[in-house]
Amino acid sequence: MTTTEIATQAAAWLETQHISGAAYVPLPDQFMPSEISGAYRIQQAYVQRLQMAGRPTFGWKIALTAETMQQMVGVDRPVGGVICAAKLHESGAQLPADGYGRIAFECEVALRLGRDLPAGDAPFDEAAIRASVDAVAPAFEVADDRNADYKRLDAFSLIADNAWNSGMVLGAVHGPEVLDGLAEASAALTIDGAEVGRGVGADALGHPLNGLRVLANEMAEQGASMKAGDWILTGTVIRTQFPAAGSELVYTHSTLGEVRASVV
Repeated sequence: MTTTEIATQAAAWLETQHISGAAYVPLPDQFMPSEISGAYRIQQAYVQRLQMAGRPTFGWKIALTAETMQQMVGVDRPVGGVICAAKLHESGAQLPADGYGRIAFECEVALRLGRDLPAGDAPFDEAAIRASVDAVAPAFEVADDRNADYKRLDAFSLIADNAWNSGMVLGAVHGPEVLDGLAEASAALTIDGAEVGRGVGADALGHPLNGLRVLANEMAEQGASMKAGDWILTGTVIRTQFPAAGSELVYTHSTLGEVRASVV
């Protein structure tokens, strides 16, 4: 089979796994790529299937920002995925637990692009990245790990499965003038009123702009261009949470305000 045929068949297999509610497992041997570019080809084919099923894309996410996670899955850098969901949720969203294998939330800063970042212009420097941002917001990344056994994770399967993204919940939108203070800004997460995590902006690659730059350059290596209007999830500053049905989550950012979501 050609690499395109392998990616197409692997994407169909992934779609079937999700629809059937199967627990996460790595890609079967016949689909497992030998290099990272092959994993991204599968991701692109899988996202195309999601789009055809009525799930538009809203931007991009970065994953594996922590060195400990990179070491666990056998990769030496963060990787990317596409924000692809039925809708872009706003703060106060109610998400059904039975719509996911196992729903997860990460507390992030989302950056919106005001100009394109074409793959042909990479690598992007700090000035180009800063100039590309026209809005900032607090956001939950919504993910679905489908009850994964984390001892069986591998980077190529995670990339192919679109880095587990299942959308986002967006808080109040601010202008780019807030960018300078984001490394020092604090964040806290409560579930049903009890604090479960706390962090600062620097906990995600030092600053949200660093996350955007790393992600833009990573995706450019795969030939993907980021577009004006895309939202970029720049990495969690609080440990991932897996709330049960009936839970209410409140993510409070000292500069950007709060984001609320409930699992029903």
